[in-house]
Amino acid sequence: MSDETSGERPDDSADRIRFEIRNQVAWITIDSPDRANALTPAMRDRLGGLLRGLNGRFEARAAVITASGDRHFCTGADLGTPPQPVPRPEGAPQRAVGEVRRMMLDGQLALMPSVLDCEVPVIAAVNGTAAGIGVHLALCCDLVVMADHARFVEIFARRGLVPDGLGAWILPRLVGLQKAKELVFFAEDVPADEAQRLGLCNRVVPGADLRDAATEWAERLASGPTRSFMLSKWLLNRSLDLDRRTLEDNEAWAVELISGTEDASEGVASFLEKRDPVWRGF
Repeated sequence: MSDETSGERPDDSADRIRFEIRNQVAWITIDSPDRANALTPAMRDRLGGLLRGLNGRFEARAAVITASGDRHFCTGADLGTPPQPVPRPEGAPQRAVGEVRRMMLDGQLALMPSVLDCEVPVIAAVNGTAAGIGVHLALCCDLVVMADHARFVEIFARRGLVPDGLGAWILPRLVGLQKAKELVFFAEDVPADEAQRLGLCNRVVPGADLRDAATEWAERLASGPTRSFMLSKWLLNRSLDLDRRTLEDNEAWAVELISGTEDASEGVASFLEKRDPVWRGF
């Protein structure tokens, strides 16, 4: 229920999410610049499916989410494609209680966990405006690199809506509760330099350098100790929701698990032998 475009047409748009693996980096590109890179349901589901498909595999050890063009990263949900109708008994209302909730759980609230729970590091390369769930798609990534002309817009209040796509969960964790309320209530544009100052992105680069900057970080991660990153991400993403005792248990299990990896053995051996480690990713 985010935003931003309307006008009915068949939802045959899944191929507007492009996917390729290069140098063990999965590149996921939203390729719908004529629609401001808004996500149709098919695009949203393919994006989430691609991220989930990286789990338990060895072909890619890092991922980048970006978009085509230099104007828009993702402007939210493309409302131009109506939801698929479901069979209804005679006399049933057009929208029954619970249907919108189910749409959310199966839609944006399935996409964002696919980013947060992806077992490889995910970088958002924000090439232009991110609005609505486009903001939250970027912020759920592990690292965010923005072009200097890009901006974030928590646009929901402009439409009389509430933040969805886990916005109310991710924003306070990044900027604090009061600042999150300011961003949501006023729905003002946040330019890239301000986003970096607030902690909403890690790095701002000239637009022409965005792909190179994302590539450098992604390939560096892809050549690193993959299971270390996976378990570190798991610990960090859970840390703000757990009491200290539970996190102690999680940390102990993470150390137990990582100690059985080949990369952990290589890390110790390379240290003792005074050489650079060769990470294999398992």
